[in-house]
Amino acid sequence: MRVRTRFAPSPTGELHLGNVRTAVLNWALARRHGGALVLRFEDTDVEREVPGAAERILEGLDWLGLDLDEGPRRGGAFGPYRQSERMERYREAADLLLEAELAYPCFCTDEELEARRREELEAGRPPRYDGRCRDLDAGRAEALRGEGREPALRFRTEPGEVRFRDRIRGEIGIDAAEFGDFVIVRPDGRPTYNFAVVVDDVAMEITHVIRGAGHLPNTPKQVLLYRALGAGLPEFVHVPLVLGPDGHPLSKRRGARGLLEYRDEGYHPDAVLNHLSLLSWSSPTGAEVLDRGRIVEEVDLDRLGASDAALDPEKLRWLSGEHLRREPAERLAARLGPFTAGRGLALSERDLVAGAEVLAERMRTLREGADLLAGLVVVPAPSGKAAEALEAPEAPAVLRAALEAWRAVPAWGREEVRAGLKEARQASPASGAGFYHPVRAALTSALEGPDLADVAYVLGRDRTLGRLERALEGLGTDDT
Repeated sequence: MRVRTRFAPSPTGELHLGNVRTAVLNWALARRHGGALVLRFEDTDVEREVPGAAERILEGLDWLGLDLDEGPRRGGAFGPYRQSERMERYREAADLLLEAELAYPCFCTDEELEARRREELEAGRPPRYDGRCRDLDAGRAEALRGEGREPALRFRTEPGEVRFRDRIRGEIGIDAAEFGDFVIVRPDGRPTYNFAVVVDDVAMEITHVIRGAGHLPNTPKQVLLYRALGAGLPEFVHVPLVLGPDGHPLSKRRGARGLLEYRDEGYHPDAVLNHLSLLSWSSPTGAEVLDRGRIVEEVDLDRLGASDAALDPEKLRWLSGEHLRREPAERLAARLGPFTAGRGLALSERDLVAGAEVLAERMRTLREGADLLAGLVVVPAPSGKAAEALEAPEAPAVLRAALEAWRAVPAWGREEVRAGLKEARQASPASGAGFYHPVRAALTSALEGPDLADVAYVLGRDRTLGRLERALEGLGTDDT
C-alpha cells in the first residue's frame, strides 16, 4: 500500500504555524515512505472564505518548500482538489446513503432547532437532535415540502459505542448517543465538513489522516461514515495542539501570525520547518538543528507525545540564525538581496556576498541582515564620541596610515584587507582604541560593530578609501 497523506486547509484566512505543523508532518511521512502528499482546499464554507486566501496558502507552502504531489495547481489522478468542484461526488454519496436508509431528510428549521437546543440546555441536558424527522412518513414529508421547506440530510446513528484507534492515543471509544443523528448535507445542498472530508479521503485513497487533536470530536462521526460507505478506515494520527505564547492554541480567530509574516521578516524557511518538526517530538540523536533530509529520516509518528506543545519564538529565531549561517555565502546573498532592495539599497552581487560572509554570524533573520548591512553602507556624519575620535591629535596620522596601507592592497579579499589593516596599525603612531576608533569612525560613524577589517572588506575598496579621504579632508588634512 502506497502511503498517501493530505493537507486540507480551508481558505478562510492565513496559514498559521499550528496549521503548518500538520502540513510538515504529512509531508515528512509521505517523503519518508516514498508516498504522495495531496493538497485539498476545503472551500465549501463560502460565508467565511477570504478572497485570495487560497493563493496565499499556496504561496506559503511554496516558500516553506513543501513540494506537493497533487493539488489544485499541480493536478493529479484524484482531482479536482477543491471541494467546491466536487459537489456531484457528494450528491452521489448522499444518494447511496439515502437508498440504503442510512440517511434521511430532516425538515426542521434553524429556528426550531435553536429553540429545542435552548430547552435542552435549560433542562440541564446536553443538546442533541431529538430524531423527530427520523421516521417521517411520505405524506408528512410531502406536506412539509409543500410549505417550501428544503430538508437537510441527516445520518442515521444507531446506539452503541463507536471505536477507533489513534496512532498517538491508542484505542478510543465514544458513545454515539453523545452526538446523535448529525447533518451531512445542508438544505442548500452543500455537504457538511464531516461528510465531505470522508467522501474525499475515500475517493483520494488517503491512507493516513494526520491532523490536530482538535479534530478528535469529529472522528466518531467520520468513522460511521467510512463504514456506511463501505470503506476501510485510514490511520488516524491526532497530533497535539500548538500553543501560542499566551498558552492558548494558535488560531486565526486569536490573531495567530500568518506563515507569510515569517517569510516577510526574513526567517529561514528551513528553520520554520525545523522548529515545527520538533514540537511534541525530539530527534533520537538529541540534535536540534536539522536539515530537511534528517527531518524526513528521523521524524517518527511513534515518537510523538500526546501533550500540547508551545511555540517558542526565541528558539525559532535562534534556529533561523543557525540555518542562515549554514548557507553558502552566494546563496545567502541571493536571499539577502530582496531585503536590502526593500531598504532602498542598490548593492552589487559582490557587496551582498561580502555582507553575507561577514554578517552571517550576527543575523537571525534576513531583515536583521539587511539592517546590519545598511548600517555599514549608509552612515550619517560622525557625531558624539565618533566625532571626538576623529578630532584626536593622532587621528590624521592614523587615517593616513590606514589609507596608504589599504591603497597598497593588491586584491580586496578578506585576508588581504586584514593584512593591510595590520600594516596600518604597525605604521600608525597610535595603538589600541587610539588607532581603531578614528578608522572605525571614518568608515561607519560609530565606535562599535563588526571586526574592523571585515567592515572594510564589506564596504569594498572604493567606499573604504573614499571614506578615509573624506574624513581627512574634513580634518583639513592633505591625504595625497
